[in-house]
Amino acid sequence: MKSIEELALGTADVNAITAKAIAATIEEVARGEVRFAQLFKQNNDLLRDGTPRQIQFPKKGSGISVTWGVNPAGTVAPSTFAYDALTVTVTKAGMRLDFTTEALEQALRDVIKDHVYEGGIVYSETIDDVACSIMLNLTTTTATIASSLGTFANTPIFKIVSVGAGTISQVAYDDGVVTLTGSIPATITAQAVQSRMYVAATAPGSLSVKDIQRAKAKMVTQHIHPDVLLFNEADYASLLFDTNAKFIDYTQYGGKEPILNGEIGKLIGLKVITSTRIPQGNAVLVCTKRLGYDVHKRELNGVREDKPEYDSVWYHFWAERNFGVSDTLSVAVVVNAQSADYVYKAA
Repeated sequence: MKSIEELALGTADVNAITAKAIAATIEEVARGEVRFAQLFKQNNDLLRDGTPRQIQFPKKGSGISVTWGVNPAGTVAPSTFAYDALTVTVTKAGMRLDFTTEALEQALRDVIKDHVYEGGIVYSETIDDVACSIMLNLTTTTATIASSLGTFANTPIFKIVSVGAGTISQVAYDDGVVTLTGSIPATITAQAVQSRMYVAATAPGSLSVKDIQRAKAKMVTQHIHPDVLLFNEADYASLLFDTNAKFIDYTQYGGKEPILNGEIGKLIGLKVITSTRIPQGNAVLVCTKRLGYDVHKRELNGVREDKPEYDSVWYHFWAERNFGVSDTLSVAVVVNAQSADYVYKAA
């Protein structure tokens, strides 16, 4: 596998660079950048030739019961114990990098190196968006707000995607109430969290340790013990000024445990990861042991194609992969901690 530094070649070496080497480097960059995807257990069973494009995993289901107060010589009814199935079907992803002869000859920086690095970053962001969407069971919902105050049917709202007209002055993310100024009616598209445990911020506009602990407690009552916490970089500031925050920086681990991508330390026993892929005002708690699987069918691979009619070289890349959640109670969310000065204007 070639590293980014090894791909820093001159234009005379372009023809010697294989699509396989570029694909491997893009994978390497992406693997070091993902936040959500790294929390799933990787499964490579479908990488073998001739395997199908989907795989099933057992999901534990229990019908076990305990009878109290059994009479001497009495009997109890038998308990049942069964497994449901989680089916993960892989999805195909593609990317193409184009290099013109002029760009290769005139670039002051190495074009291949720049493209490969940017390709790895974009690939990691795409993977993380998919992993986050599946992890939180996000659904896109659209509502036409006919007055200055309107409500989304699906809640809680994870983020506002777009506004057709007008300006949003305030959003209550937990109950879906939107306050508008300017043009009315307005068509608003949002992403909502479905079928997951959540709590609303005690003080809207501020992410606090108290609310993170409330979400953690919800999980513990279901015998689920989260080990990872994710939130946006912008919310780190409010936690720093929380007097209840007893934060342990990752540099204090002493090299005694592995560090996740984006991990900055620990808070109330949770490994803290910051990510720009999670909208400001949300915190996600995850039990990685119960979360689910990252199924790989085909690792990113590429084909080089000379295009003399365009005086260019094209590199085509394809991969097959997808995610599946095996325990819907393994994730909890804190919502409505967006800052009070939040304003979303129509594009």
